[in-house]
Amino acid sequence: MGPCSKDDLRNFLAYGSIKDSDLVKHEHDEQWRPLSTLLELHAEGQISADGLTARPTRRRVARYRDYNRVPYNQRGGAVLRRMIMGFLFVPPLLWLAAVSLYSDHIFRQKKDENGYLKVWGRWVEVLVTIMIIVNAFAWWMAITYASWILGPGLQELLKGMGEAVDVIKSMFNDMSMKQS
Repeated sequence: MGPCSKDDLRNFLAYGSIKDSDLVKHEHDEQWRPLSTLLELHAEGQISADGLTARPTRRRVARYRDYNRVPYNQRGGAVLRRMIMGFLFVPPLLWLAAVSLYSDHIFRQKKDENGYLKVWGRWVEVLVTIMIIVNAFAWWMAITYASWILGPGLQELLKGMGEAVDVIKSMFNDMSMKQS
């Protein structure tokens, strides 16, 4: 693999794509040597002093430079719309936004100093969890209130519908008797 920059090597190490025992070489070098011998990475703390272990690996994450290449479920605007619409009107949209948040990084349109898109912070997961709890409580309260207010009216409506069904059944019975 290569050529690659020191920045790329740092990322590969951080995400566990390479080990400090993998072979690398500088552009001006003739021989390949273990990554652990690169003094630049030792100085930055990417490789431990014993040269055998790298920093703990993190979950592999795709990084994007172009917002249009980000999958729709990982775009900040789409997830934010789902959060708001789901909280106010259609709870399954809030749940869908939560699934996106809990399983992937959500990308913003702003870029970091390396030109990669920034991601939402982990605090948003806490916010969405709170939103789901508040939303569930609000819907429970609304349904309870509606059934309390409409309860007697619903009973009368159901009673009237039952009478209407009985009338329709008797009409069909009368029609079937006339045909026989």
